[in-house]
Amino acid sequence: MKTEDLALFNTVAECSSLTGAARVLNIPVSKVCRHVAQLEQHLGTRLFERTTRSLSLTDAGIELIHRSKKILSEIEALELSIGQLQGNTSGTVTIAAPLDFINLTCNDMLNKFYQEYPGLQLKFISYQSRLNPMEVQADLVFFVSHNNPPDSTMVGHKLSTMKRLFMASPEFIDKHPELIHPKQLGQYPCLLSSKGVQPGHVWLWTEDNHSSCINVNGPLESESNELCISAAISGQGIAWVPREMCNDQIQSGKLKLLFDGNYGTDIYMWSLFSSREYLPHRVKVVLDFFKKEISILLKQSFE
Repeated sequence: MKTEDLALFNTVAECSSLTGAARVLNIPVSKVCRHVAQLEQHLGTRLFERTTRSLSLTDAGIELIHRSKKILSEIEALELSIGQLQGNTSGTVTIAAPLDFINLTCNDMLNKFYQEYPGLQLKFISYQSRLNPMEVQADLVFFVSHNNPPDSTMVGHKLSTMKRLFMASPEFIDKHPELIHPKQLGQYPCLLSSKGVQPGHVWLWTEDNHSSCINVNGPLESESNELCISAAISGQGIAWVPREMCNDQIQSGKLKLLFDGNYGTDIYMWSLFSSREYLPHRVKVVLDFFKKEISILLKQSFE
């Protein structure tokens, strides 16, 4: 039996509603139903009596609510007391993230982290965002996508919004002055990279608050945006990548934004974890650190 399941059960009982619990926890109703069903199956008994208009606890549910509240209260107090003991946060936190996210954040940011939390060890697992987060075993998952993360039992928190733009080398742009709109991209060599759950060959653009797409092709397909950026610098084609990943190359003149930087598409960076209320202290410390530092990083990108 998982602590997260007990916490969710308590929320459903307090709200007397699956929909109300979903609203409080900010997760789909389908997730709430699935967790309740799994808990009932694990215990071998029904915890709620359901009708079309009401939801009430069974005798087993009443027994569980009394005992689980004590258990959850003890766990929370224990984690707080240990985590805050002399400010000494320790242990290992496993983070699953796309390789590009790791490359973007894990330089000066990590040096600062280890200065603040010398007792914590970060273990990074590289994965591609198009995978379902439920398939990744980690304390904390960073997910980058044009849309919401795939439906899962994990809690999602939007960390930031970035802009994906079209760019190429000055030499490439000079050779193709007729390229003036994204709808022409299918006629030019494009450098394909991972786009979260979006297929790599389908490129998007936004115009007048409407989203459009086009199928593209080219000499390179890679799981790394950085490789596509390097290929674009060498003049092999057009890259469609987050602006934040190549500010230095743009400022140095190695890359130029196509279409005067218009037609950008928002992409979202999410943090995913198993429970909102009973997140282990060491994981909360890591999550809060990345929230703050990613915000600073993105702000500096445009100064």
